[in-house]
Amino acid sequence: MKTLLKYDLSIQQTIILLFIITLLMLAITKNESLTTLVQIEFFLLAILQYTLNIAKFCNKNYARTHSRIIYIFVSTYVVITFLLFILCLSLKYTVLNNFLEWMPVSWLAASPVLIILSLSISFSDRESKNLKTTTKNENS
Repeated sequence: MKTLLKYDLSIQQTIILLFIITLLMLAITKNESLTTLVQIEFFLLAILQYTLNIAKFCNKNYARTHSRIIYIFVSTYVVITFLLFILCLSLKYTVLNNFLEWMPVSWLAASPVLIILSLSISFSDRESKNLKTTTKNENS
């Protein structure tokens, strides 16, 4: 996990770049097979970012900044409502249809914000690590 946390910014940047390239290819070519690839990349990115931020949130070496707390709160909302959405669809609760229709709209609004916020948190983490390393070297 340490290695993953060490290179998290690079990993996130690579997956985001692949995701954007695939979205552009889908928009240009209108190839329906790319839709599945976009979905896979999106969920891979979401799982990666959520896992990394939960690990950093629980790790004492990383500061509990306001942005990290907001990210954890909003992303946990998205994860829990997504699981409830899947559960309700599989159990075919027709009573919750109006509520279920609005959940994906909130995910669409939250997802780009969460992607950018996670990337900026990772960038801040890298900068603070570099600052600590530089300060330690100067004090030696």
